[in-house]
Amino acid sequence: MMSSILIIGAGPNQLPAIRMARERGYRVVATDMDPDAEGFALADEFGIVSTRDVAATVEFARHSAMKHPISGVMTMASESAMTVAAVADALGLPGLPPVAAENATNKVKRQLLFKKHGILSPRFAIAHDAHDACKKSEELGYPVVVKPADSAGSRGVQKVENSKQMEDAVVEIRTISTITEILIEEFLTGTEHSIEGVVLNGNVIWAGLSDRNYDKKEIYPPYFLEDGDTMPTSLDPDIVRAVEEAATKAVHALGITWGPVKGDILIDDTKGIRILEMAARLSGDYFCYETIPLHNGINLLEIVMDMSMGYPIEREKLTPKYNQGVALRYVWPKPGRVCSIKGIEEARSLPGVHFVKFEPRWRDIAIGTDIQPAKSMGERVASVMASAETREKAIEIAEKAVSLIKIETIPGDNNG
Repeated sequence: MMSSILIIGAGPNQLPAIRMARERGYRVVATDMDPDAEGFALADEFGIVSTRDVAATVEFARHSAMKHPISGVMTMASESAMTVAAVADALGLPGLPPVAAENATNKVKRQLLFKKHGILSPRFAIAHDAHDACKKSEELGYPVVVKPADSAGSRGVQKVENSKQMEDAVVEIRTISTITEILIEEFLTGTEHSIEGVVLNGNVIWAGLSDRNYDKKEIYPPYFLEDGDTMPTSLDPDIVRAVEEAATKAVHALGITWGPVKGDILIDDTKGIRILEMAARLSGDYFCYETIPLHNGINLLEIVMDMSMGYPIEREKLTPKYNQGVALRYVWPKPGRVCSIKGIEEARSLPGVHFVKFEPRWRDIAIGTDIQPAKSMGERVASVMASAETREKAIEIAEKAVSLIKIETIPGDNNG
C-alpha cells in the first residue's frame, strides 16, 4: 500500500514539500483554510481546515487515517508546529512533544524559558494592552521592538520610538495575533544571522548559518524588511562555534528533542550574541531547500520528510559536501501603480543566477498593478538567487541581477 503523508498547509510556501512527497510516490494529504489553496491540486486528499486549528486538524487526520493509514505529518514555512505535534501525538507518528512545540511557537513562553535557563536573548517585557505596552516600553527604554506572540515572517514586528507609535502598533497586532499577550524587546544593533538544522536522537546538528542582509532594513519604517541572505557566513570560525553553542542551548531550553529547528541570531555591537527567535519548523524563503543545498549540499526538506515518515537518517546526509557562495536578494519596487516592467529575462540570463522568481501574490503583476508599501518581507515582489565560488561573487551577481530588474511606478490609489 502506498504510504501517506499529511502536510499541514497547502499554500505556495508548502508546495516544495508537497511536490517532493509526490516525487517520492507518497499519497499526499493536505490541509489549509483556503479552499483555493494551490497545493490542493497536487494532493490526493485535502481538508479545508486552518493550519492553526489544532482540534479540527486532529479530527480530520483521524478520519483520513481510518480510510488510509497516515505514516507521517509535517509542515514547512508555517507557524503550525503545535498542530503538527498534536497530530503526530494523536496518531502515534514520529514528532515533537506538543509542549515543546508550544514553547517554540509562542514567543512569550519562549522568552520566559530563555530567561529561566539563562539563554542569551534580548531584555523583554510582556504586555496585555496598549497602556501596559507603553508603560513597559518606558521601563525598558525606547526604542523597543514589539512583536505579536504568534506570528512568523516578520508580520507585525515593528521598531517603536514612542507611546503614540506603540498605541498604533498594538492596534495592528490585534488584527494579526490570536494571543492577547504582546512581546516587547529591547532594540539591539549589530549583524543578524539565520541558523537551521535538526534535532536527531536528541542531538542538535546545524546544517547552515547565513548572514541576513538588512541594507534596506528600514526603508518602510517602522517595519523591518530583510533583503535576503548570504552563505557562507562572514563570521570568524570561533564566533560561528559560539553562535552554534548558544543556539543549541536555546533548543534544549525549549525542550525540542526531535525534528527541524531554525533560529534568528543577532550579534550586538556591544552585548554580543543574542538569540532573537528559535522555532521548531523548517524555514521558508528558499533557505532550507534552495540556499543551504546550493551552499553545501545538505537538503533539510528531504531529511525532515524522512524523519517524519520514520526513516533512519544517515549522518552523511547532514555532512557538508562543498562550500559554495550563495546570495539571495529581493526586489522592492517603489510603491505606486506599475507603469513599466523591464529586465526580467536579462537578469535571468546572467551567468550564476540560479533563479529570478516573482513571489506568489505578484505572479500576475502587469501594467496597472498597484504596489502598496510593504509591512513584512513576505510582501516583496520578487526574489533573485545567485551562486558562485565565493560569497562575494555571489553577492555581486545577485545584486547585478536585481539592478537589471526595472519595475517602475507612478503614484496610484492609496500608495502615494
